[in-house]
Amino acid sequence: MNQELIKARKELLAKRDVEYNLPCYLRNLAGVYYRMANYNLAMLYTSFTEGLTEEEAELPEKAKVYADKVKAYMNELAKGETVASEEMLTGLGELRRELTAAMQALTAYTDRLYLHEYALLRLEPGMEGTVEDVDSNAALEEISSFLFFDEEQEGLLARVSATVSELPVRMTKAKFMEWVRSTASVYKEADAETLDRVFYMLYSASGLYEPEGMELFPECKEALESLNALDYRSLTEEQYREARKTLEDVTEFITAVSEVYFSLTEITNNLMTVMLTEGYVMPADTEATACCRDIYRMLFEGKDFTDVELVEAFEVFEGIPEEIEEFLFTEEAYFDELPVEDKLLEAMLQKVLYTRVAYARRLHTTSIFVTLEEETKKEASFEQMLDEFCEAVTKVLESGQRAVNRGVMARVIQNLPLPFTRKSDIQKYVLAALENCHDMSEKTAAMRAIRELAEGM
Repeated sequence: MNQELIKARKELLAKRDVEYNLPCYLRNLAGVYYRMANYNLAMLYTSFTEGLTEEEAELPEKAKVYADKVKAYMNELAKGETVASEEMLTGLGELRRELTAAMQALTAYTDRLYLHEYALLRLEPGMEGTVEDVDSNAALEEISSFLFFDEEQEGLLARVSATVSELPVRMTKAKFMEWVRSTASVYKEADAETLDRVFYMLYSASGLYEPEGMELFPECKEALESLNALDYRSLTEEQYREARKTLEDVTEFITAVSEVYFSLTEITNNLMTVMLTEGYVMPADTEATACCRDIYRMLFEGKDFTDVELVEAFEVFEGIPEEIEEFLFTEEAYFDELPVEDKLLEAMLQKVLYTRVAYARRLHTTSIFVTLEEETKKEASFEQMLDEFCEAVTKVLESGQRAVNRGVMARVIQNLPLPFTRKSDIQKYVLAALENCHDMSEKTAAMRAIRELAEGM
């Protein structure tokens, strides 16, 4: 696709003529990211503005503020007056951090609300009068036909993990903590990044993850406090229906708001990429993205335009983003192999460009909330992290209601490796979980959830 870039990269990897090939490679790669970000921006912002009109009145005030900030940056881009100033980049970086914090808060609320959804769903058959007479052995046979229809290992483990998370949980707190310590031990020799990811998932599953920014959503806080106040042991039908309504309303709110924040973060990432790279791109890159600036102007100049005109503007680069994506999929793998060190970059005055291209590369990953700087985290051993988690989740189980605690246990079990892989051991666990549950409403709910899994997998 970009033969000059490919040639420069090959020469760099061979450590030939680095003084010429390094800036050549970096400028060309910056141009590729610049093009991709502009094409993405044109598509993303057009879709965002089309969808925002109907929903804008329902957005939280903070989301409107963020949307207005993004609009202001896009307006500058439309006027062609961006200069990629440090002030603009700092502002975009701060906006991105705030959007990420908001999404983390919404995720934390979702995790906590799920535990109440788990409890309410297991009450549903009894409240709705749809309890089935579930025979444990017949249920085991039904579940086994779903689990073992294909014994390819990866698919089997995914089905078993999902099924175990829906089965009734009948463990004492002590037995559960023993399970956690035993199954988590496989991570004892894992690297720091893996441990961070594993324990983040465990804290989230337990409803223990509490990021900054949760105060941004009083609607979620109020709904959660209302559900936390329920006594699941003596819930009346009226209280059950009110709780379901509360859960449905707050879930709908989180879904709608999350979509807005997700879109704004995608747009912000591409705005940052454009502004990081625009000072280094070739004239050909500017020319190739002129069609994008035409679209920006159509959106911001306030002049009427037809759908046909907009479609024609998009047709100019039809198929090109896919070609760039395919090119970058291969090319990005070489970036970390470049024979460059800080001393060399500084001597060649390429440190700033290299850093900006590295940021653009990270912004291009599938994780839109990726951090741009390597985070410095305090060193902690596996044993310390496990002890801290076990202490925290023990407090949750000691203070929580049994119906919600079972949801905590189910989610934690789902996020840990299973201690069994043989068919007979899996079936033994399933049968024990069913036989030890004497609440037919919960048993019915579990089987319905597993049937839904079977239909969807």
